[in-house]
Formats: sequence, C-alpha cells, structure tokens
Amino acid sequence: MLFQNVQNYYEKLVLEALTSRGFMSGYEQGYVEDIACIALNNLPTQYIRFEVDMGFFLSSEDHLLMQKQVNEAVDEAVTFINQKLKESDKKA
Repeated sequence: MLFQNVQNYYEKLVLEALTSRGFMSGYEQGYVEDIACIALNNLPTQYIRFEVDMGFFLSSEDHLLMQKQVNEAVDEAVTFINQKLKESDKKA
C-alpha cells in the first residue's frame, strides 16, 4: 500500500454488498475475493482519504448511482466466476 490513508471508496461499497448478500460467511474466501476483484475491476475508482469526505461531496443521487453500479458489478462478477467454475468442472 502506497499510502495508509488513501483508499478506493468502491472497495467499501463492494464489501458492504457482499456482506449484505451473505457472501462473507459460508463461502470460501478465495471465491469471495475473486468476486470482489472482478467487481472492482469493472467499477470506476474513487479515491478518498477519509470516508466523511464522500458524505460531504456526494449528493444522495450520486450515492444511489454508486450503489446501483456496485450491485450490477457484483451481479456480473458472480455470474462470471460461476461460469468459469462450471467450465473448469467440465474439463476435470
């Protein structure tokens, strides 16, 4: 990590989405991490130093848009990873 206080706000949103969908318990860590990576690679970056900065600078419409983007990215990531796992199982 380059800077301790610099983070991508979407990481927090993806983690919240995965948690709310029950992925943080009952699934293998590698599976969940793969979903997170694919989702984050399909989202824009939004670097912040402090979470309070996002609350100050984002309108409620912007926050809803970000939530929608995250939900779509997580859905797509789950579909992608599950498809790859099925293809892998067929080859084995």
